[in-house]
Amino acid sequence: MGFGGQAMGGDPDALDRVLAAARGVRVREMPGDAPTLLEERDPVAVRALREALRVAELPGFACMCWSDVTLDFFDADERPLTAVTLHHGSSIRWPGWPQDALLADGVRPLEWLAVRGVPVPLREFRAAEQRRAESDRIARRWVAEIPEPLVPFAGLFLHTSVAGGGLTEPQLDEIRALLLVAYPDPVDRILRLCTWYAGGTGAYTGHPAHERIPAQFLMLEARTDFAAAVELADAAATAGAVRYLLSWDTRKRLSHLLSALSPAARRKILAHARDPESRRWLQHRITGLQ
Repeated sequence: MGFGGQAMGGDPDALDRVLAAARGVRVREMPGDAPTLLEERDPVAVRALREALRVAELPGFACMCWSDVTLDFFDADERPLTAVTLHHGSSIRWPGWPQDALLADGVRPLEWLAVRGVPVPLREFRAAEQRRAESDRIARRWVAEIPEPLVPFAGLFLHTSVAGGGLTEPQLDEIRALLLVAYPDPVDRILRLCTWYAGGTGAYTGHPAHERIPAQFLMLEARTDFAAAVELADAAATAGAVRYLLSWDTRKRLSHLLSALSPAARRKILAHARDPESRRWLQHRITGLQ
């Protein structure tokens, strides 16, 4: 996608003045000399596309992709006028600006293309919108499970999925101090962390990265307290405990954690695995303890 930077200045209306001389446009895929998907010479349609490319601001960023499509404009004498590339229904790239520009209404050019038989950019934009909406919904669900004293750090937690990695050691120490004050009973604390860990996607992959943060706190808890918590855990907390046991971060202490569980707690863990493969893997590790 893109990366941020300082506002680049420039004239947001410069492209529009160039397009005033446009009398036609050819649309092609990127990159390279791809075949023409569409050629439009109707003056009303060309004017509508020009209006659809109105710029809201020049914020100083550059999308890292080639683009959805390239718009090659030409003048009344068929001479090449300029080329513009569309990016994800939000920005455009034009040689007259050093970086990309945000559109006032990024969907309009995509709709212009779709009604003329080039539907893929709009379809991909709508699909991306749905993915973002689903991602936002999952993130909200995960945030709702954050233990109350840690809610002010929700933004920091979510940002780890953008920056990569988890909490730093100083951040972990600072935030855990709040946990210890709020929940001095380690079993109660572990149950709350496991319930939090079960939120969001609940997946065992470790992605998105912010969902691994509860595991960073669980790593600092005693295995005997973890075992006691599993005995008392409800369905949500047990699901979080399973997710913790199956996480990559736990691999070095997995045998110690499993060995601390009672036979009943081990059966409970197996019953709450999300899929047969994970259940078989845990059963194999438990069997290996004997």
